[in-house]
Amino acid sequence: MNIKDLEYFISVAECGSFSRASAILGRPQPALSRHIRDLETLLHVKLLYRNGRGVVMTDAGRCLKQLGTDIIRKIHEAHDKVHAYSGGCVTSAVIGMPASVSSTLALPLTRSLQVAYENLKFRFIDAYNGDLLQWLNSGMLDIALLYDTQVSASPNMESLLSQNLCLIEGTAGGQGRAECGYDSIQARALQDIPLILPSKRHGLRQIVEGWTAKHDIKLNVQLDCDSYTSLLQLVSSNIGATILPASCLRREIMAGQFSARLIVAPYLFRTISLATSPNKPVNSLLVNHVKEQIDSLSDEFRWPFTRDMSHASAFSTPVRIPDVHFNEMLSQV
Repeated sequence: MNIKDLEYFISVAECGSFSRASAILGRPQPALSRHIRDLETLLHVKLLYRNGRGVVMTDAGRCLKQLGTDIIRKIHEAHDKVHAYSGGCVTSAVIGMPASVSSTLALPLTRSLQVAYENLKFRFIDAYNGDLLQWLNSGMLDIALLYDTQVSASPNMESLLSQNLCLIEGTAGGQGRAECGYDSIQARALQDIPLILPSKRHGLRQIVEGWTAKHDIKLNVQLDCDSYTSLLQLVSSNIGATILPASCLRREIMAGQFSARLIVAPYLFRTISLATSPNKPVNSLLVNHVKEQIDSLSDEFRWPFTRDMSHASAFSTPVRIPDVHFNEMLSQV
């Protein structure tokens, strides 16, 4: 049995469609179809049925997926344990993260990985929490950066840093100013603002809804949107506002395309955590490298709401949060 045939079958089965698996794996759909067809020919059994929404597994397919996942995990484990005798070098990695994290992390992490690991083949995948968690558990990702929620809790997860969240709004006609002045919004005032958020299966929405339930706040969610690009387009067009860290839109805020108001009374946070695949070993050197890179960018992730605002900011008044408020923020993390 060809290991690639098995890996591609499991990926398509996990994704529920050839098109989605193709986008994640970076392989054309005809190639995936050919691998699965070869597997079905070898085993003399149908593994997948196509329908209008994608594919579903047959009974034989479900059996093979369960057995195959364990087989692939053991193969990866054997490879990594034996390969460790060569000096522990890292050869490949797939790292997933939300687009709002990628906007800050992807470029510096790429540069640092290229310097640290000359022959490393790595790939980044942007997605919302729910998809990242599913792909991590299936072994399609080596490392995932996730929002820390009860749903995503995992023994392989470590909290790294917290970001305060803001109300993000479009500036009418893109006429905002690069120096827009610091502003905030009371949490209860959010009830009167039409919002666009990811659907309930994703981490950001779970964080927001857990916070609103705790503080008895009723949000006016007008639209669910699971595409980060589309969400920002809708906000830019003033269809509604959204909730994100200001740091993920730093360039756009400085260019006057969006405005950010810090949510206060009470503050709203999200915690970024690093999780590793439970189904295959991940090189600890690589994990530590990613953690160190995020730590080095902590001010960038928290921009502009830090105690030391000596660096350039989009805000005309430096946002020096008093210690009493900063401590209040930390107490909520």
